[in-house]
Amino acid sequence: MRSIPLLAVSTVILGAAWACGGGSNVGPYTPPVAAFTAPSCSVGAACAFADASTDAEGSISSRAWDFGDPTSSTNTSSDANPSHTFATAGTYSVKLTVTDNGGATGTVTNLVTASSNAPPTASFSLPTCTAGTPCGFHSSSTDADGTIATTHWDFGDQESADGADATHTYAAAGAFNVTLTVTDDKGATGTATQQLAVSPPASQDCTTAGTVVNCALGLTQRVTVTITIVSTDCQLPGNKLTITPAGQAEQTAFFNLCNRTVGEAYTVKDAAGASLVFQPGSTLPLAFHQGPQGTNPPVSDPGIRITGRFPNWTLNIDDGGAAGTAGEPDFNDVVLSVQATTAP
Repeated sequence: MRSIPLLAVSTVILGAAWACGGGSNVGPYTPPVAAFTAPSCSVGAACAFADASTDAEGSISSRAWDFGDPTSSTNTSSDANPSHTFATAGTYSVKLTVTDNGGATGTVTNLVTASSNAPPTASFSLPTCTAGTPCGFHSSSTDADGTIATTHWDFGDQESADGADATHTYAAAGAFNVTLTVTDDKGATGTATQQLAVSPPASQDCTTAGTVVNCALGLTQRVTVTITIVSTDCQLPGNKLTITPAGQAEQTAFFNLCNRTVGEAYTVKDAAGASLVFQPGSTLPLAFHQGPQGTNPPVSDPGIRITGRFPNWTLNIDDGGAAGTAGEPDFNDVVLSVQATTAP
């Protein structure tokens, strides 16, 4: 008769175990879902992949990519967002396997097409450059089956710039290897390198130092000097031209040259305000000061090119505005004539 209560107790225990799911089987376990979007790839260019896998009950702890490219020595990766370069055009079965923090795995395979892409052709013509004076570089690169996306210049003197057009000032004369690197819209690159000979400045040339261009004109006779505005075609406000004769204070010949009148003239003065008489063998020191940067970006180095010789010179000024655009520096923002006249 004692067996009846024992049976009842056993029934209760078994029923409770069944209600709880029994042992380690506590509810269903969801493995991670592997996912990534097939990118658009070009032969010879790095193709970027991004893991978009999810895990509802935990986190992704590791990844294993197989790019389906058996000829490649880097056919696999464990990175979350790897890149791979396909050497041959075709369609590849790219597989991603992810493992979560519970040890469960998920796998997905997508077809990725690598299309052929002709790399761009980098090309440019060497400009004529003088040390201390800005010179312009222009890319004539082409891409047969796409467009040029980025352009990078290495001027060979530890300086560089980006953009199809660039302005650069070499601090010293010498030979420099200028390298142009262009990248097309599919990631392929092209490179061209040419050696540029930068000439030293002549005795009457001007030299750029930051935002100031300094010039020195040799005077071989006893003269007075007058500077006349020939033309203006600039936009940067606040620039000025100064003269500092030996033993004299600095004097401003013209302020805000962009807004001055063509034909306006200035005669260099002495301390008393009369026309200064320069002695034979003396120097006329001129300086062009670039104005504040204002609202005309991008801005680069100003520069001056001199033509002529004593007693008449022409100064062609580039104020550094509109840098990085075709045709800059153009050295026609302001044109000045300098006339030395024999003094009594």
